Amino acid sequence: MKDLTPLVYGFVAGITVLIGVLAMYYAKRRLNDSLLGALQAFAGGVLAYLALETGLLVAEYVESLARWETAIEFITTSVVTTAAFLATFLVLTKVEKIAIRGGWRQSLAVASIIAVAFGIHNVGEGFAIAASLLTGAVGSALLFTIGFAIHNATEGFAIAGPLLTDRGVVVRLPFLVYLSLLAGLPAVAGASIYYVGVLDELFLAVLNTVANASIVYALLHVNLGALAKLGGVSSPKFWTALTLGVALAFTTESIILFAGV
Repeated sequence: MKDLTPLVYGFVAGITVLIGVLAMYYAKRRLNDSLLGALQAFAGGVLAYLALETGLLVAEYVESLARWETAIEFITTSVVTTAAFLATFLVLTKVEKIAIRGGWRQSLAVASIIAVAFGIHNVGEGFAIAASLLTGAVGSALLFTIGFAIHNATEGFAIAGPLLTDRGVVVRLPFLVYLSLLAGLPAVAGASIYYVGVLDELFLAVLNTVANASIVYALLHVNLGALAKLGGVSSPKFWTALTLGVALAFTTESIILFAGV
């Protein structure tokens, strides 16, 4: 069982996306547009915090190289991460446009691209779990798993939201399950880096950059959808729900830091 621990942790962290999707699906008859918008804004708050965190990780690493003795590495890392950041946006945008031009409804394309963006980000979460295990910090790996599992459940709200509010589309449960697995299970792939045993800093910086861009792309879709349902940027409900999402992500991370294992 010990050898399977990284995969088990990655699975637990990622599968909760399905829980969030199922909760939305089975509660859809009791969810009006206002409540759906609030749930999306809540998920958007979690995503906003994650975007800040992953962006900070990359910035700290690049800035640590801003010395004359590592000037070449600084320039190289800056160029590579910037290119990865832009490339991620361009690829996600291109995929979404291709889907819409191919006849997909807007809501279907948005839900699908959000799931893809989450999947890319969750590879990074799997890496975080693997990195802890590689350094022998099993307790930290477990706490990361719990923390990721909590906020990944809110990703289910973000995926299901665009489809459940589109009256012109029939939402089928198998497709929602597929999207949730597409979003969550890449955490298992990320955790499998444990078996390689090598964590290159530049590689991790690029991965975090791609994860950051994916989350930014997804949170823009999620929050724009929430704003449309809640009446725009002047909606107190939107900002309250978004703040609660940020608070959940902050609280989860704080618990992990205070545990200090």
